[in-house]
Amino acid sequence: MKTVSGEVVSSKPVSVSKAAKILSNFASSDNGASPAFAAYLKRSSASFNELAQLHKKHKTLGSKHKVKKSLTKKHKKSVSRSF
Repeated sequence: MKTVSGEVVSSKPVSVSKAAKILSNFASSDNGASPAFAAYLKRSSASFNELAQLHKKHKTLGSKHKVKKSLTKKHKKSVSRSF
């Protein structure tokens, strides 16, 4: 097994989608990894891509729910005022 060494290039937080892109780019590059580790990187990358899609879907559904809930509250207030 080869020894891996390196240094921290950046420590700022990134979004899940950006992390998925970074991992995907690294997994698809010629990084000198063994076939077993390359397969692990590809599986990890696929998992991150799924997680990013889930976050995107959750964010979209959450914002729609908030809008719908807000509109329902406004509608109830206007109906109660009209009586």
